[in-house]
Amino acid sequence: MCMSISKHEYALVPLNIPTHKNRHIDIVRQAFTPPGAPKMAEDLPDKHKAMVPWIYDLGLWIFTLCLDIFFRQVYPRGAWRVPKNAPVIIVAGPHNNQFVDSLVLMRILKSYANRRVSFLIAEKSMKEPYIGTMAGAMGALPVARGMDKAKAGKGTIYLPNPDDDPTLIYGEGTDFTVPDFMEGGSIILPKAGKEAPATQTIAEIVGPTELRLKNPLKTQGAIDQLTSSKDGKRGSTFKVAPHIDQSKMFDAVFHELLSGGCVGIFPEGGSHDRPNLLPLKPGAAIMALGLLARDPNCGLTIIPCGMNYFHAHKFRSRAVIEFGHPVAVHPDQIEAYKQGGNEKRNAVGSLLETIHTALAAVTQLSPDHETLQLIQASRRLYSSANKKMPLSLVIEFNRRLLQGYSQYQNDPRVVQVKKSVLEYNRRLLALGIKDHQIEWGNLKERPWGLTLITLFSRVIELLLLSIGTLPGLLLFWPVFVISKIISVKKQRKALAASEVKLQGRDIVSTWKILVAMGLAPALYVYYTVIMTAWLYHNRHAGYYSDYLPWWMHARTYIPDFVPLWLFSAFFFGLMIVVTFAALRIGEIGMDVLKSLPPLLVALNPRSASTLQRLRARRQALSVQITDLINKLGPEVFPDFDPERIAEDTSRTDAFESRLKSMPPSRPESRGSRHADSPGVGLFGHSTSFQPLSTLDHKDSLTEVNKKIRDAMQERGQERGRERRQSLINDHDDEDSD
Repeated sequence: MCMSISKHEYALVPLNIPTHKNRHIDIVRQAFTPPGAPKMAEDLPDKHKAMVPWIYDLGLWIFTLCLDIFFRQVYPRGAWRVPKNAPVIIVAGPHNNQFVDSLVLMRILKSYANRRVSFLIAEKSMKEPYIGTMAGAMGALPVARGMDKAKAGKGTIYLPNPDDDPTLIYGEGTDFTVPDFMEGGSIILPKAGKEAPATQTIAEIVGPTELRLKNPLKTQGAIDQLTSSKDGKRGSTFKVAPHIDQSKMFDAVFHELLSGGCVGIFPEGGSHDRPNLLPLKPGAAIMALGLLARDPNCGLTIIPCGMNYFHAHKFRSRAVIEFGHPVAVHPDQIEAYKQGGNEKRNAVGSLLETIHTALAAVTQLSPDHETLQLIQASRRLYSSANKKMPLSLVIEFNRRLLQGYSQYQNDPRVVQVKKSVLEYNRRLLALGIKDHQIEWGNLKERPWGLTLITLFSRVIELLLLSIGTLPGLLLFWPVFVISKIISVKKQRKALAASEVKLQGRDIVSTWKILVAMGLAPALYVYYTVIMTAWLYHNRHAGYYSDYLPWWMHARTYIPDFVPLWLFSAFFFGLMIVVTFAALRIGEIGMDVLKSLPPLLVALNPRSASTLQRLRARRQALSVQITDLINKLGPEVFPDFDPERIAEDTSRTDAFESRLKSMPPSRPESRGSRHADSPGVGLFGHSTSFQPLSTLDHKDSLTEVNKKIRDAMQERGQERGRERRQSLINDHDDEDSD
């Protein structure tokens, strides 16, 4: 599920509505919408009507079974932060699994907060016969996205004067006066390398070959596209997307929230398979500020949620879903939003930056996959991380290493370590083994004969497991094959239509689950009907059965006193059991199969010596990485502790948002802002960046030192309170650290 909302000038209507605990739905029906907008749930369009609770719960139960099959483990962290009885906006990212992200959050919120959530979903997804029907009954709120209606523009566009007038766009072979172009619409450039495609709003249509953008383009790649020449043509091809009126969608969202409901949103605007966040759309900030402008006492809570997956598109993968500290909206932002114009823009932009910071605190954001692989390898090689860590701590460790790397990536020591780690990974790939398997074939600790015996025992174990998996594989291979074919087809289609996807893996798991949900029960019914008909034939057509061998007679196994309906129910349940057994046995078999390569490498005389040298290289690299982290850590984080790897406990309050003036343009996109955002130390606690005062005399320095001492004392007290509170939470919350 995904959404994309453009900034929308929305009329403000003052309301006098009691707090959420005493609010009645009739009050909302009477007072909260502007003239001409729907005022009652019955008056809303069908696609905006409220969810059907029993369908929601039944559908969620079915989806939960599918999620338990697809994922090996889904670990919720911090779910206790979600209020149980107040309006809530869940802001989730990165959106790496098309519909699965929503299903995972729905399950966690129902289990840990007993809340049903209405997600914003792209309107084009609602047109899918199966998905749209289920999503509508489960309370999804459709959003029309301009990008879904984008069309290829005629001709090319270019920047005639990028330095002095960066918002002026000229066209060659264009006609900007046709209906496809409109003020408030968007110009979309092609994807440049691995960067997300540049998009900017049209502010004014000057003429057939001239228009003006609302803001300058933000990335250097986009500017290069519009200032280059190719084949005698200046500039670049482009797409144009219309302006979408989102008033009805906002009506539905405000109605849900003012009723004390929960709304989920993926602010990136669409699913993708990148290791970082796409630039956030302003919809989440507009929702929060619009609601608080109408009812400042409604009790709204904005909760950031990090969707952290380990191989999100693969079967039996793992995930850590982390709910962060809430985002607090400042009253000045609400007042500025009410004023409209540039003040409203500042309010939306400043709140959106805080939301981005909050999301960065619960996700592991990497500029590219190579950097993420580097960080993961460094985590494994760091000496204090050799012991087995829970999934939540793995995510926390990766996040802090990424934050440290973003600051020191150009340091010669870090550059050298990066080169060594990447070379080490290449050698592992050449041998066909993983880092954690490098000790499995250690002939010094495990003699050659014992290694050979281990290999034979695991091969025999694999054969036995294969026999156990064979019945399920023979019966249900159509599900595996068809789900693979359809998911690959959908992957290619989505990749061709998207400008932000790298390989289209974000939709693979979604379609595997959807196809299995529809095809597996149909296959169960098919086999049940065949076996029931065969039993009926044996009982009522004995003459023809005499020509069959005894072991093919159904009556040999099923006594005559067993009714057909009971046999059908039993056989249908048996098919489900066989499926789960095959999946579980197959999972164990795959683990055994993955353990064979290092044993084969150790027994091969030509590769055994290479493995020994690689093991020695790993030990030296581990010492190098450990020393480097221990040296750089204290330079960045004063409370760095190499003996302890723990979560950030210094922040006990919300992410405080502040109103500030937003610059008209930025040298970089929001997608790269996380490198400079506040964060937590490698192994210490969080450090928030505040503007530094000008030190013009000794008294100023004394005052600063006093503030630092007071802040350190206050932080120590907060740590003590947090530890005491965690002891209490340990009895009530399994997510407590």
